[in-house]
Amino acid sequence: RGDKKGGDVWTSFYDKVKEVKDYHRRFSVNQGMPEMQNSEWFYQRALENDKTEALFSGEEDFGKRVDMHELFVTYLNLKKISTQRKNNFRDATFARLKKKSPDLEPDDPEVEAEVQKQFHELDYIEWLKTFDQFHDIHRYAKYKEKTYSEYLEGLISYLRGFLLRTQPLVDIEKLETQFEKEFEERWTDRSIPGWQEPTHKDKLFCLPSNKLFNGEAVKKSHESGKVYKKKLAEMQKLDFEEQKKLVAATEDEDKRVAQLESRAAKWHDLLSDAINETVQHLQKKQSQTVEEMEMEKEDSDDDGEDLDDDGVDVGSNAGEDDEDRPIYNPLNLPLGWDGKPIPFWLYKLHGMGIEFKCEICGNYSYWGRRAFEKHFQEWRHAFGMRCLKIPNTSHFKEITKIEEAITLYEKLKRDAEEQTFRPDQDVECEDIQGNVMSQRAFEDLRRQGLV
Repeated sequence: RGDKKGGDVWTSFYDKVKEVKDYHRRFSVNQGMPEMQNSEWFYQRALENDKTEALFSGEEDFGKRVDMHELFVTYLNLKKISTQRKNNFRDATFARLKKKSPDLEPDDPEVEAEVQKQFHELDYIEWLKTFDQFHDIHRYAKYKEKTYSEYLEGLISYLRGFLLRTQPLVDIEKLETQFEKEFEERWTDRSIPGWQEPTHKDKLFCLPSNKLFNGEAVKKSHESGKVYKKKLAEMQKLDFEEQKKLVAATEDEDKRVAQLESRAAKWHDLLSDAINETVQHLQKKQSQTVEEMEMEKEDSDDDGEDLDDDGVDVGSNAGEDDEDRPIYNPLNLPLGWDGKPIPFWLYKLHGMGIEFKCEICGNYSYWGRRAFEKHFQEWRHAFGMRCLKIPNTSHFKEITKIEEAITLYEKLKRDAEEQTFRPDQDVECEDIQGNVMSQRAFEDLRRQGLV
């Protein structure tokens, strides 16, 4: 400053402080003293402002499993699909009862009573196993159904979000681009299951009213109404190009629904491990007793006690989860019920080093005598026997060669034919003179008047 000495630093400093205080006194929004708060106040404000939600629900267990109960309830409430499930069960029940009573009619009260007694709605575990099999759903339950489209969009949204939460570094946009490319190729080739034929070629589809019906009787009833006749007259007034646009609109609707189904199936394939883990976990819980559930809960609580009050791990080795540790298994021994290799003496005792091959199972290898004997009642061997059109009975136990199974089956059929009772050959008759002969020979002689 010009009116001060150049070396008077402190005078210049205090003059500047005074100017700053005067400025803030004149132009400050809060003319009073600044508000003073203690640490408790800031703690409460922090809790109020914390709007972040947990990344995973308790059922998802930090991304190990999926939690799709809301989507399952939505699926159960899809009216047309629920009706289709019940009709399919009624048809199967009628076919089963008709074998016992050939004169039974489809609308017989006995059939309805049996359906009401035995029909059970789909459970959560069964839905998790089959919710990606969209081709089993009838077309009339999909076409122009807003609730079904919302259900598919909910599936896609949840599975896509679950993948982002569990694998945040995955390039979602690249995956979706690949899904779209594969879908366009399959749609052009008409190779998508359930969508080989367009809806407008279905015999139950009504183009003037743009509706797909469940049965022929419902369609005929609709065609006899005034609304249909009015729309039919309007469509007949349209030229050829406009009628082609109506057909194109139905194909666009088919493509939209098929695209949603294809995308949901792709996300299901990517998360199949988590879904299978969910199914196994639920099946395990269903098979557990109350005591076992309490013991498992106590074990999980004990694992949580390894952390101190501040949430810091007491020891890196003490808090390490046993499941994350690498398993030392140089001999490649099978794993036991606890997920650890079984003892070598037990491995030798059960002969698990001996390989048994079964040609009927497609040359599948079974290690150990116990696994080999057990596999004769498992699905792989039963499927192989069914392909050979041979019943999987106890006669074919220990038979692993296809040729031996066929030979034994032919021999059993010959033996059964020989032991079958045939009246014309096995029944013996005696004439007046005491001659014993077969029933067939006796009938021939009687017709000729010789007896």
